[in-house]
Amino acid sequence: MTETQTNGQQEGGYTPASFEKRTAAWMGIAYTVMLCFVLNYALYTGGGNLPGTFPLFLIPVSVALAAILIHRMKQRTCPGGVAGGIFGLVLCAVGAALGLLLGFPALLGAFIR
Repeated sequence: MTETQTNGQQEGGYTPASFEKRTAAWMGIAYTVMLCFVLNYALYTGGGNLPGTFPLFLIPVSVALAAILIHRMKQRTCPGGVAGGIFGLVLCAVGAALGLLLGFPALLGAFIR
C-alpha cells in the first residue's frame, strides 16, 4: 500500500477552482494593484495621501459580484432566481457608478495639485 492509501486519501486528477474562487482571486489582484498604487503614491510624493479616493475600492467588488451573478444566472443557480439576479446586478451597477463618480474626481484632484 502506498502512503496516500493508508491515510484514506485517493489520488485524483487536477480539479480546478470554482468560478467564484477564481473571480475572488482576480478581485484580490485588483485590490493588490490598487494598494500598491496608493502606497507608491505616498512614497514618491513625500507622504502625500489621496483623500476622497476610498470609493474607488467599490469597483472591484462590484465587478466581481456582477460576474458571479451573471455566471449563476446562466447556470440557473442564482439565489432569488432571475429577479434576484437582476436586482443584484442593478446594485452592482449602482455601486460601481458611485465608486467612479465619487472617487475619480478626487483622484484627478490629487494629481492636479
